[in-house]
Amino acid sequence: MPTVRLLTHNILLGGERREDRIAAVVRRSGAELVALQEVRDDGLLARIAGELGMTRLYGAASDGGELGLALLTRLPVVGYQNHLHPEMLRSHLEVTVRTEGGDPLRVHVLHLAARFGDRAKGEARRLSELEAVLADIAAEPHAPHLLVGDFNTLAPGDDLEATRFFRKMGVLRRAGLLVRQRDGWMAPAVDGSTGVSLDEVWLAQGVDPNLSAGVPALPWVVGPITALVPESRGVDRVLGRMIERWTVPRLLQAGYVDCFRRLHPRAHGYTCATWMPAARVDYVFSSPDLASRVVRCEVLHGRGRPGQEIAHASDHFPLIAEIEV
Repeated sequence: MPTVRLLTHNILLGGERREDRIAAVVRRSGAELVALQEVRDDGLLARIAGELGMTRLYGAASDGGELGLALLTRLPVVGYQNHLHPEMLRSHLEVTVRTEGGDPLRVHVLHLAARFGDRAKGEARRLSELEAVLADIAAEPHAPHLLVGDFNTLAPGDDLEATRFFRKMGVLRRAGLLVRQRDGWMAPAVDGSTGVSLDEVWLAQGVDPNLSAGVPALPWVVGPITALVPESRGVDRVLGRMIERWTVPRLLQAGYVDCFRRLHPRAHGYTCATWMPAARVDYVFSSPDLASRVVRCEVLHGRGRPGQEIAHASDHFPLIAEIEV
């Protein structure tokens, strides 16, 4: 039976300086549908789409920011709408395509708010954004559909590699790559007297310098505290229980199926960060009538040169799914 292959990928701040890597990841995946988050409609999207021979559809952000959503497709487009909502930072990009068998397939591309520092308020914000999306879906005639993208939330039962992540942040801090500023932790200016470029220092610590913008800014109180936390599975479990997980349960209660978890009940499936995999925050959810037709859903890590290409394309690993049509 023929399949449609879909890739979803947060490309980090518009993919700046990583355009060739992102295009290579999409090309190697063989995907007919590519959902992108953190996209700038500044020519990069057009160049990637043109190089790959795909149609591009862009969804500007609800808050007027420069980072939006996009879908690239090789399949005929029969419907397209970018839903803007005041409660959403990004938007809700909805695209319906015609599959090889002639049936419609609807894809909803999402990027829910991060706001991790807000804790419960951050998860409440994501839940509010999701409710707006579900209202959009309920207002239209039903069609088999997928909700895909960066949800910035953890699913019930999913692990979190918090203490390993904190240890890596500590290594970067001790290397002088994260220094305390008024607005958090960020890379210092290049010290020309050393004769060593800042890019070389980042690479020595296992982080591609083009991804340094994806290293999170920690509040000034949090940074020193994380340095005192030992690497421990027990501590990870305690910290994981402190994180609110409302968004994914809301989707599951509505009948949606977490495609990765359905096919991989025990795998971690970490998608972020590529330089220190710690959490699964990128998802493909299917409507109930489509779930049994999703025959593949996995995180693209890879080995050798392709694997390095994927890891250096963004701070998120892409997620790929195949749906029988």
